[in-house]
Amino acid sequence: MTKRMMQAARCPTDDLSLTNCAIINEKEPQFEQHVTVRNVAHRYVFTLKKDSSVSPGTIAFSLPQVRHQRSHRAKRHN
Repeated sequence: MTKRMMQAARCPTDDLSLTNCAIINEKEPQFEQHVTVRNVAHRYVFTLKKDSSVSPGTIAFSLPQVRHQRSHRAKRHN
């Protein structure tokens, strides 16, 4: 398993958001089909897709994915 730090961003298109996948740049090396994203309290597993519209070094998520992660974070701090 390879660990990398990437900047999180919103999905660049609605079509990609509907896939419910994490999106990386097509030139990024992809060693696995899935990625595990962690924060202090939770771990999420996403299928990876590649697209040229995502900046290198960035991993893009759909808005519902981001809201879900934020709601878990908010619940933990309350």
